[in-house]
Amino acid sequence: MVRGTMKKEKHSAMRYFRWTAILLCLIGITACRQDTPRFRIGVAQCSDDSWRHKMNDEILREAMFYDGVSVEIRSAGDDNRRQAEDIHYFMDKGVDLLIISANEAAPMTPIVEEAYRKGIPVITVDRKILSDKYTAYIGADNYEIGRAVGNYIASRLKGKGNIVELTGLSGSTPAMERHQGFMAAISHFPEIKLIDKADAAWERGPAEVEMDSMLRRHSKIDAVYAHNDRIAPGAYQAAKKAGREKEMIFVGIDALPGKGNGLELVLDSVLDATFIYPTNGDKVLQLAMNILEKKSYPRETVMNTAVVDRTNAHIMQLQTTHISELDQKIETLNGRISGYLSRVATQQVIMYGSLLILLLVAGLLLVVYKSLRSKNRLNRELSEQKKQLEEQRDKLEEQRDQLIQLSHQLEEATHAKLVFFTNISHDFRTPLTLVADPVEQLLADRTLTGDQHRMLLLIQRNVNILLRLVNQILDFRKYENGKMEYTPVSVDILSSFEGWNESFQAAARKKHIHFSFDNMPDSNYHTPKIQPDSPFSSPDASAASSSTAPAAFSASSMVWLTSKASSIRLLTFKLAGITINMARPVTARRRAKRFKTPEDKNIPRIPRTQAAGIRREKAAWPVMAKRNFSSITAPRR
Repeated sequence: MVRGTMKKEKHSAMRYFRWTAILLCLIGITACRQDTPRFRIGVAQCSDDSWRHKMNDEILREAMFYDGVSVEIRSAGDDNRRQAEDIHYFMDKGVDLLIISANEAAPMTPIVEEAYRKGIPVITVDRKILSDKYTAYIGADNYEIGRAVGNYIASRLKGKGNIVELTGLSGSTPAMERHQGFMAAISHFPEIKLIDKADAAWERGPAEVEMDSMLRRHSKIDAVYAHNDRIAPGAYQAAKKAGREKEMIFVGIDALPGKGNGLELVLDSVLDATFIYPTNGDKVLQLAMNILEKKSYPRETVMNTAVVDRTNAHIMQLQTTHISELDQKIETLNGRISGYLSRVATQQVIMYGSLLILLLVAGLLLVVYKSLRSKNRLNRELSEQKKQLEEQRDKLEEQRDQLIQLSHQLEEATHAKLVFFTNISHDFRTPLTLVADPVEQLLADRTLTGDQHRMLLLIQRNVNILLRLVNQILDFRKYENGKMEYTPVSVDILSSFEGWNESFQAAARKKHIHFSFDNMPDSNYHTPKIQPDSPFSSPDASAASSSTAPAAFSASSMVWLTSKASSIRLLTFKLAGITINMARPVTARRRAKRFKTPEDKNIPRIPRTQAAGIRREKAAWPVMAKRNFSSITAPRR
């Protein structure tokens, strides 16, 4: 019962901990769901410049207004191989949408098509690929920007002059389209000539080198057309080193605010003008969210451009400064919001942890309460079992007391018996002694006949047996009191049988019994000396010890044989090599009772008077024999 109660308590505790683990898992899943974004967007930028930085900032700022949106941006540094690795990285990561600004159109087209075939929405920004395997495109019209630059330079040169062009990466679509648009514009002015063209790879350093070469090759240059605002200051620096910066005008594209960018270069009179090439990172992310949220969206989004020169550069600076301040405020608010969200997340963790601790405490209290109840119940059960054990102990003690009392009574009874046998032995010993003395005196008389002498010897022998039995009883009392040690002696069975035969010979003849025995001359008929644990050995011990002695009673048996011819019953004893035969007649009535077959009933009858004497003494010899056997095995001093 106690073990079953403990199992129930253990099962209850395990069930409580199992439900607690389930609750922990639910809390963990809830926390994970709060941290796991709904959409993951990868942005693979081709280069790492101020224009790209502005776009990236706008994308990240716009992502703050959407819940569960994660944006990761990687820049290839104008390296096609590295950008291909970035795109594969995003594909392996399992992003939900890709925003790609291809470094060069031809090498990147297969990579973009691969992502598109895998089912990933792809938005190409600023730069196109040589395929239509994309989801949407957003960017300015580079052809239109190139045409606007051509018209502006033609206007500033009044329809005639020499122009050099420093392009972006020759394999990129913006560089190709801006050149095509520019050529289309100046084609209307025959006196305006493009005298030189070089690839500056969108960077200031290569632009300065290429411009220095052009200045050596051409003595007259009226205008420099740079594909972005990083190329234009490099060309200006080369012309300034040659002392020719006043001879020509410099026009760029981007019109970014900030130190060293196009707007400041116009205000510093480094550039004559620059054309706005909008980043619109916010619109890029809005387009991405429309695609992810399954809303309608335009496949081609073209952004407008405008010229920035000395006439509007100051206004543009004021606007961009104000916009920058607003952006900083937004970032500050975003930082605060992030801090608040972090606090909320921390408070949620604390709240969930506190709730969990409360649940654990409540569960522990419940377990302790149940344990106490179980302990009390077990104590009650143990108390009941203790009472039962005490009752059983009391019963056992009572039974022990009874056994002790019975043992005392048995000892007293045994003592009384011994006293009785001792007293009666003394009473028997005196008359036997008185009988033995006259018998000895009579035996000393020489006038006795042979029969009289034999009868007196018989009387003397039996008187001695009785005296020996009385002495043994007295010796047993002494042995019990520890005043005498037990010493077994050997007995000659053959001489005993001879004496018994002589003693019973007269009685057997009187009863018409023929009693005889035979012996084996080579056998030893002396009994072994057995040292048992008590004055009288047990039957098992005597049998075990006698099995090694030739004259012991190990092979004793009694066999009744009936002769059908003579109607005489023959009692045969076989005792240690001595064969004893005793014959007696069988009456017809006994024959009818003992034999069941018709053939056995044909045995002749014997006279009833002849069997009467035998029937009266049928048990006399076994009783006497048993009595004499006991005298043989009795101990002697």
